Amino acid sequence: MGGRALNELLTTDEANALIARGCVLHIAGDEQAMRRLKRGNWIGGTTPYMLTHDGGMVERDKVFVTELPVPPDAASTEFVDIGHIPAISVDAPRFGFTLVIMPAMSEVHSIYSLTSANIPGIRDIPLMGWVSGVHADQRDKAKAKVFDGITGEVADDRIVVMRARLPFSKEAKVDIVNLVMPGTGDTFVFDAPSFSVRECEINGKREDLYEYAVRNRIGVHQPLVTEMNGEPICVSLRGVDAETRSVQFFAPVMRGRVYRLGDAVTGYRDRLIRTIKERALHPVLAFNCFHNYAFGGLMAPSPYPLPGPVVFGELAHVLMNQTLVCLSIRNK
Repeated sequence: MGGRALNELLTTDEANALIARGCVLHIAGDEQAMRRLKRGNWIGGTTPYMLTHDGGMVERDKVFVTELPVPPDAASTEFVDIGHIPAISVDAPRFGFTLVIMPAMSEVHSIYSLTSANIPGIRDIPLMGWVSGVHADQRDKAKAKVFDGITGEVADDRIVVMRARLPFSKEAKVDIVNLVMPGTGDTFVFDAPSFSVRECEINGKREDLYEYAVRNRIGVHQPLVTEMNGEPICVSLRGVDAETRSVQFFAPVMRGRVYRLGDAVTGYRDRLIRTIKERALHPVLAFNCFHNYAFGGLMAPSPYPLPGPVVFGELAHVLMNQTLVCLSIRNK
């Protein structure tokens, strides 16, 4: 392939033309648009939210297409069910990268998120991906989907995986950009990995987390933050449930790690763009979190340097929230 690989919103006819050419593609879009795509060497998932060079938008008819810089015979796709999640790491190419997309609110999404940190070898491979979802007005009417373009299959209960081999002279790198730092306030330590918590240790004492969240008016824009390998990892609050007296999260809190409420980020959009430039990020593929889109001003029609789909959870080996995740391919 010559020139810069394509990474932009396309009509489904334009996307199908690329598919027919045999290009290796990553595609995101609303379900009805995705179902108009032909079979070919691609994987994808559902989201109507997009970031373009002109800013954020909701798009129901077009799809966001990223052409991956690998030849067709160097990429393979498959669905992974709930009983074979470790295969994502075991079957990864020695030289290359692995992309995964999983449907939000599915059992396989939960199990992967709760167990991925313990999958042997998962941190030794460049693995990134995202959680698919639906528009806010469809949450009670439709399920998130993932697509295997090779077989033409669509699923709401499996993970779709693309494994891509690279020549020995190239290497893949996964970067995350998270501007939310852990604050200096109360500490939270949890007994087990979970998306739903009733009690935990707060400042070393056993307390009711639901009562704490209500008393302190903790909102969905305030994530819990821990650090992993020197990087801040966010877990976004989904809400507080009065019926079960629990606090719900969009990603699981992990056992034994110290969390704090994240510091507020002012001028999120400007700071993100400045960080992207300072780190000289030029990825072939980038995903940004819906929470950043909704609460960080990314939905505004204003220039943005790293186009890509807006997603419902980001994967850089493990599941996280409120993060920009990038895949770069460079010379060794």
